[in-house]
Amino acid sequence: MADKRCENGHFIDESWDLCPYCPADNSEPDIPVVRPARLNGPEPVSQPQVRPVTVAPPPPITAHQPSSPRIAPPPPMERTIAVRAAGADVAASTQTKRYVVGWLVGLNGAARGESYPLRMGRNVLGRDRRSDVVVPDDQASSHHADLVFRPEERRFILMDHNSTNGTYVNEVEIEPRRDLSTKDVIRIGSHRFLFMPLCHDGFFWDDEGALK
Repeated sequence: MADKRCENGHFIDESWDLCPYCPADNSEPDIPVVRPARLNGPEPVSQPQVRPVTVAPPPPITAHQPSSPRIAPPPPMERTIAVRAAGADVAASTQTKRYVVGWLVGLNGAARGESYPLRMGRNVLGRDRRSDVVVPDDQASSHHADLVFRPEERRFILMDHNSTNGTYVNEVEIEPRRDLSTKDVIRIGSHRFLFMPLCHDGFFWDDEGALK
């Protein structure tokens, strides 16, 4: 029990200088009231001290420094380099070059006035763009016919390649092949071509590429 009274008769603890129950005087300075711990009372709970942790700020993001984590570039790709065989150049030089041995000249349609070279060996005639002589005709097959020059025999042979509408020489259908002569007219679909040979019995390419 408190054994001290204030000026207004309030019982207060003997260690207090001011009565907490009396109204504050405006002339008195604001003095905080300190209430001491009682001997038999519970110990005051001390708040744990928190030490401030200094965190370094992130580096500023500039235009040349991306914000996303940097990804290592992939390893360089391995490339395979083609190496020519030792005898490839020799084999290529020894192959027979396909010299021009004649021509087909368009007589009508889109091919009129155009010339198409014929070379040694087989020449493919047809609608396919990869043909040696392209025939722009809906009635022509993709691989319509073959025109073959045999240098050992000095012969030009026209062979139908199992086409749908057939192949004609001077308006006669070939069955299935025919030797060609100078100025024969070949018809595939509605397109006609004049055959003009360069090589014949007394005029041909030799092994060294000289025309005799």
